[in-house]
Amino acid sequence: MDLMSKIQEFLKNQEKSVMSSVEGKTIIDYFNNNAEEFPEYPALNTPINSEYTGWDSVSWSAYRETVHNLAAGLIDIGLQVEDNAFIVANNVKEHFICDLGIMHAGAVPSTIYKQLKSGQIEYISNLLEAKVAFVGDAELFEEVNKARENCPDMKYIIMIEDFEQYKDLDYVLSYEDLINKGKELNSNDKSELENRINSVKSDSLACLIFTSGTTGNPKGVMLTHENVLFTIQSLIEQSVSLGTNPRIVSYLPMAHIAARLTDHYQSIFRKGQLFPVPVLEDMATALPTIKPTLFFAVPRVWERFQSGLINKINESDKKDLALKAIDNGLERVEYEQRGETPPLGVRIKDAIFNKLVFERSFKVGLGLDNSEVFITAAAPMNPDVQKWFHAIHIDVAEVYGMTEDTGPATFCVPSFANSYFNSLLKSNNLPIPDVMNPIGKVGMPIMGTEIKVLDDGELCIRGKHVAKGYYKAEEETKATFDEDGWLHTGDLAEIDENGFAKIIGRKKEIIITSGGKNIAPVELENLIKTHDLIGQICMVGDGKKFLSALIVLDGDGGAEKWANENNIEYDIESMSKNEKVLAEIQAHVDKSNSKVANVQQIKKFTLLSNEWTDSSGELTPSLKLKRHVVTERYKGEIESMYEEA
Repeated sequence: MDLMSKIQEFLKNQEKSVMSSVEGKTIIDYFNNNAEEFPEYPALNTPINSEYTGWDSVSWSAYRETVHNLAAGLIDIGLQVEDNAFIVANNVKEHFICDLGIMHAGAVPSTIYKQLKSGQIEYISNLLEAKVAFVGDAELFEEVNKARENCPDMKYIIMIEDFEQYKDLDYVLSYEDLINKGKELNSNDKSELENRINSVKSDSLACLIFTSGTTGNPKGVMLTHENVLFTIQSLIEQSVSLGTNPRIVSYLPMAHIAARLTDHYQSIFRKGQLFPVPVLEDMATALPTIKPTLFFAVPRVWERFQSGLINKINESDKKDLALKAIDNGLERVEYEQRGETPPLGVRIKDAIFNKLVFERSFKVGLGLDNSEVFITAAAPMNPDVQKWFHAIHIDVAEVYGMTEDTGPATFCVPSFANSYFNSLLKSNNLPIPDVMNPIGKVGMPIMGTEIKVLDDGELCIRGKHVAKGYYKAEEETKATFDEDGWLHTGDLAEIDENGFAKIIGRKKEIIITSGGKNIAPVELENLIKTHDLIGQICMVGDGKKFLSALIVLDGDGGAEKWANENNIEYDIESMSKNEKVLAEIQAHVDKSNSKVANVQQIKKFTLLSNEWTDSSGELTPSLKLKRHVVTERYKGEIESMYEEA
């Protein structure tokens, strides 16, 4: 048996060990344990002002009391066991209380992306037959209220804020009033609440998470308490062995599995503190006062961090020192990624630069100086960006998975966990791979998980974290989850000799040219996106003689930085027509093309005059590219590139 097979067999066989810790348990069990054993420990935090200069905390006992009172209020208005309710709100403490309140009432919570329009909300609400909707504020109320007109099952909309504006509507209730009513009920008799709590079992649904809809209508992924607890036990406890009481920042939408698992459920499992940041743009201000012990970010956020740091370096009087430190760090990473020990001189300089530059300026500046682990997932991370962060001792580790397997299925081992994981392999007489956090790969299976690659290159996953299927969607469930328990991911992958998986692309995103060549666009797209000017790119060419691309400029600082350096007025629309900008992008495209095979190269591109965002519709709320939207919306621009050929 080769190295890959030995390690994968060992990891797969850990299923019983993982299950022995969580079998028969629910999220409510862990929540209760926290409130009983650590009643005064802080659990939920709220910023005291918009500058995030401090935080007000809610203890575990107070957290539970509020959840119990809300649950009693929900029972009183008619929410039944296994009913569905959804939340549309920012990341605020009330969001987490609502989620657990629904769960404690024996019902099933969902969060809906706040960017959705009334028609989309209507579709989800009717699929769920949702009885109750929690809404964050007046701004979010309008779309939910429009949807309600065609949602016969929706009895109540509960306003977290701004209730006074709608108090004359008989179907609109106040979040605070409902809690107060529940408090009154619980003070007299908690027996019905206790019955509801006891109705929740390990195989009950913990939540329904709706896929963000890169194609077609969203599907509701059914995740059980066992799915959630197995996943956290496997990855956090037994794969990397993190401790308790973490400080966790919550800024990704709770409609995404990453936020639910990494923020909400992990904080309960590990007795952690949760720090919700409602506005993504506030992260730079909030992080230094939060000082998270674990930091998760999608690749786009890491790219923004890199761009911000580079801008600060260029404006600093210590620019030369910082650039030397980074160059030396990049040299160190080159050796480490080959499994080699860097030369003594590189190591000595790196140790000095780490103390003088990386820790004092970069990590402290980002607010990540207390972070033990840095994670990325949800989309492929550009290898050059990941290498850059490794160079400054922020050794971002890639995790791979999807909503359908409760988030993580494979992981790269961060340096914090190296000694633990290495000793684990060694104690089981297994060889240790030379590189445990390889850049450009998504790692090996988490404990108790199997992975395999089919003949057509599709990656499949099996384990106790794999979902029950899609809600009220039998055909879609059969197409994705097979009879032997394998989840068919739709991703194309390779597994190397050490058992580390590498994602090549999506089966459905494969571009088939008129010459019959199957092209995965992600590799070249990632190469092209490294330029400061470029924010997003979408390669096209299905059924065409050659590949082309639509490109948009970076509105998050990169294009502005380049414009300032090149004496050009910063304006996205005018820059998209500027000859100097077009020539720069062409040169970068040529350079990127030289790194891939001829059939993978793009022959033409069109630089668009707008940005792509989740609000404009080209990106999902988790910042993934909606290729079908782009190709349909810019059909004319695409065809023009081929008409001129």
